[in-house]
Parts: sequence; structure tokens; C-alpha cells
Amino acid sequence: MIGPGGSCALRLVGVIAVLAALPGGARASGTGGGWAGAGIVQARGGPYLTDDLGRRLELHGVNLVAKCGGGARPAQAAGTPCIGPATGPRLAYVLSPASRDPARRFTASDARTLARLGFNMVRLGIIWEGLEPGPPAAAPDDPRYCSPHRRGTPFPSLGRANPYDPATVRAYLVRTDRIVALLAQAGIRVVIDMHQDIWGSAFSYAAGTTPWNGEGAPPWATCSGKGRVRLPTSWGDAYQVPAVQQALHHFWANDVRADLQGQFARVWQAVARHYRDDQDVLGYEVVNEPNDFLSRRFNSELQCDYGGIVHEPRSCAVSRPAALHDGLIGAIQAADPTHVVVFEPSGATDFGAPETIGITEPLRFQNVALAFHVYGAAATQLRQTMKERARTGTGQAGGPAWIMDEFGASNHAPGAAARTVSLAAAANLSWTYWAGFQLDDPTAADPFEALINQRTRQPYPALARALAVPYPWATAGTPGPQSFDRVTREFNYSYVLNRRIEAPTEIAVPPYTYPGGYTALVIGARVVSAVDAPVLELSAEGNAAQVSVTVRAVR
Repeated sequence: MIGPGGSCALRLVGVIAVLAALPGGARASGTGGGWAGAGIVQARGGPYLTDDLGRRLELHGVNLVAKCGGGARPAQAAGTPCIGPATGPRLAYVLSPASRDPARRFTASDARTLARLGFNMVRLGIIWEGLEPGPPAAAPDDPRYCSPHRRGTPFPSLGRANPYDPATVRAYLVRTDRIVALLAQAGIRVVIDMHQDIWGSAFSYAAGTTPWNGEGAPPWATCSGKGRVRLPTSWGDAYQVPAVQQALHHFWANDVRADLQGQFARVWQAVARHYRDDQDVLGYEVVNEPNDFLSRRFNSELQCDYGGIVHEPRSCAVSRPAALHDGLIGAIQAADPTHVVVFEPSGATDFGAPETIGITEPLRFQNVALAFHVYGAAATQLRQTMKERARTGTGQAGGPAWIMDEFGASNHAPGAAARTVSLAAAANLSWTYWAGFQLDDPTAADPFEALINQRTRQPYPALARALAVPYPWATAGTPGPQSFDRVTREFNYSYVLNRRIEAPTEIAVPPYTYPGGYTALVIGARVVSAVDAPVLELSAEGNAAQVSVTVRAVR
């Protein structure tokens, strides 16, 4: 290595440090790889998440969501979607390293496969019904929960019908902990995502060539109106069914006896308290793809529900839901003020509809991040969302961090995935691909949309080449332009140094993409990691103000 402004070519080797998991609450934190010293990740303002060392982060990964109920079985249709009741003898809405069923299994080997692909983040789904199934006899439209509630009056006590059981919540989170621990041992952290599709398990279609099963809300929280429900053969079309729309509306309007948002918030608070001091958790995503098709002002309604009357008075006055006092975000932050809370705009934005949360009225919270999904024209959506994020007002100077936490699915062709990843790289944007494993997904947009084969547990090569790219994991300064050529496997990156940050800049160099090793040509810094290390570490040198690095494959 030569002095400031000089260059060096260095061949690098090493291994990801793997930490052994300890039982129960004594689980060791996954601090290997690029997470060493990172602490609990924050959204301090501006587009990037940051670590305790002050570095700006770029995170890559996949979605991992167990959508199968305990009584569900794989259908004969393509992709073997799991169809059947939520209750039964099998694992419900959670994965296990010991399961014989490949759709309900996730092991240390699977976590290492994700790490070998260069990933440092997983969006890990949890399911409301798994946490709070309620009394066994509770069914949709049960009047104990679904009777109308008059706005402005206190919600009644549910007495013995109260669906919340602390022991059930704890048991579900203990199972979730096992997956968090396996990922942490491989150097991967998680965003905990409260997932739903088609509201919940009360809605399913078992016949035909495309059977499907909703997941998310428990039956007791499904207030869909009485009468016969005719469901379509395609799960996406189910959102146009009046009963499904009613169930969604009653939650977001919070206008039934059970105080559905209050119940949802109580469960979220239990989750947040459980992970409050956990460095391996990046944050909490309030709910997947929120929608209320019966509200004419859903963007205002959603912002009111997120922030409550105290924080979002204009949005609440316009839409008038019976929102919680401090909203769903406020409820989560009351239980855990440390972790990032991730919010999504309306599900309509998945296909390019404009995002308005925090734009028409500030979303008055700190430490929040905007998550969005790209299932339309990727280039257009990314340009639009970048502009919208810049206009989004929050309690943070510079607005929320942003994460593209779903893309792929029905648009999972390797070429399309590669183009989206390249567009994200141009914005130094964090992302998680949908999906890591198929897991007998009963609401899949395509029967074979996963990165990793559910049976062989190996990545599909073409898709892996699209997604397993080098990237600046943690930048000790201001990120600059990056590029990657998938043919030559040459990666280029430059950034402006922040001399107040003593920690090294770290670049993920996936072993999957560089099986024969790599060289690193660096100007303005020196390499401090081992040869061929999966995380290339660069320490500022001399008086250099800017660093540039070129990574090339050895063979």
C-alpha cells in the first residue's frame, strides 16, 4: 500500500466468523462480518440507515415468510401452495430447523447459503394469527368482536372473549427466536414484518389449478359481513370481493367492538418488548401492503392510523377512523423506543400509485423508515419514490430512510431482477427480494418465484447471478457511485470520507460470485481485511478526502 492518493492491488482470503447460538435469552448476537461493533441500527434522518459507528448502510437480502397454517397441506398445483385451516398438528406460521417439511424448515445451512450470496438482511415475516389465534370457537363475524362500535365512545371489555394470551405470544416468539439466531450466526440481521395477504386465513379457494389461502389476521378479527362469499380462482382478484374489502375496512376504520387496532397494537408491543435490546433485529415493519378499498381517503386514514390523533390531527380530521391515541407507530415505539419502525404506504403504490404518507402532513416520529414494493415499471417507480421520499416529512431531519423490501415475485425473471438491482445500486438503496424460499406460498404471484430451490436448498444459478452482487455494506462517509458488470464481475465504488468516523468502510464481496477470489485496487485507503474476505474492509489513509475501489475476479 502506498501513501495518500496512491493505489494498491491486493488479493484477499478469509472466512465469515460464525458465532455459536446460546439457548433462550442468552443467544449470542451475530456480530461477525460487517456487523462488528455496529450496535442497534438507527434511522437518524436522510435516506440511509446508520450504525452505532456512524456509517451509512446499504443492506441486501430476501424475504422469508412462513404462510402455512397448522392444518394446511401442500396442494397438487404448481408450487404446491399450502391450503387448509390455520390450526392443526403442524407448525403454524413459523419455521423450524427440525421440521421434516421443506416448506416449514429453515436451518443453519440455509442461513449460510444466504450469507454466501452476500446477504446481510432478511425481512422475516410473523403472522398475527400465529401470535393471537383467539378462542378455538371464535369464527369470522362473531358478534363478540364484530358488532358495530360507535365512534367516540370507549371500547368495551371483551371479558372471557379476550383473544390475547401472553403464553401463546411467548411460545410463538420463542420459535421465531430460533430463526433470528440462525440468521445472526451467519451475519444476517432481520426486519420483523407483520405480514398479511388477503387479510387472513378466513379467505381461501381450494379448487382449480391455482388454489390459494389468505394469511394474516385471525378469524375472530375478520368482520366481513354476513352472507355467502364467492371467492375467485386468483388470489389477487380476491381483493375485489366485498367480504374481503369489508374485513380490511373494519380494521383500518377500527369501527367494531373488538378494537381491532388496539388488539393489533398490543400484540406488536409484546413483540417489540421481546426484541427491545436485540441487535440482530433491524426494526419492525408495521404491516404488509395496507389497503382499505372502501375508504375514499385511505392515504389520510392510513396516516392517522399510523400516527394517531395526537401526531396526525389533519389526517385524522379528514378520514375519521377510531385510531389509537398515538397510533400504531406510537404504540410500537412506546414498547421499544430504540429500534427503527418501518411503515409502508398504500398497497396501490406497489404498481406506481403516488405515495402521500408524510407529504400531505408530516409523520411526526423519529427513527422511522419508508418501505416500498416495486411490481410495476421499476425505473419509473424508483425515480418517483426517490422524489417522494425527499418530500416526506418526519421527526427526522432529512426525512425517513428508505428500503425497497419487495420486488421480484411474478417479475422474477433473472434479467428483470438484475435490472432492478442495478437501478437500486445507482441510488445506493437497500433491498430484499421476494422471495428467498417458496415455502409452499399460498398467495404466490408465481408458483416458482423463489431464489432458492425448496427441495435442494441451492440457489437457482441465473437468479443468483442477478442478485448476488458486491455492494458497500457500511460506508465511513458519504456514499458515491457504484457499478457492477456481471460478465467481467468488476465492481467499482467511490465515496467521500468522513474523518470523524474511525471504523472502516466495509464492502460485501459475495463468495458465490467470487469463488476463485478477487483483487482489490484501492486509492485513498488501505485494505485491512484478510485476503478474499467476504467483507472487504478499507481504512482511510493519509489526508485523502475520497476513496475509490475496484474489485475484480481472479478467475
